[in-house]
Amino acid sequence: MVIFMNKFKVRCTPGEFERVFEENTALLRRQPGFIRFRLVRSSRHPDVYFNIAEWENADAHQRVVQSEEFQAHIRDLSAVAESDIDMYSVVLEGHPESQPQRDGDAGTQTVALEEGRAGR
Repeated sequence: MVIFMNKFKVRCTPGEFERVFEENTALLRRQPGFIRFRLVRSSRHPDVYFNIAEWENADAHQRVVQSEEFQAHIRDLSAVAESDIDMYSVVLEGHPESQPQRDGDAGTQTVALEEGRAGR
């Protein structure tokens, strides 16, 4: 699995950006290899968002990026926000009360978080 993260700094109202982003999500949801996305907004900087998208592999993401339909999506978003894009791999993941595990394919380790210590 790979993680595609895109930081957006919006040049319009948050509502307008969210509308434009949502209108373009149907394209992603129907692509082979697409797992899910999350659009998150900064609590401290309300004009900053991150799109965190999970893909089965980098090739699946590249196929989409090269399509004309995706390029139209990029043009729509570029009209309302600046973006900074990169591809990531999961290195460490934590879940409450889970036993540490290593994903042999991706080298991902899952770690149990002690109650009350997460985020410290």
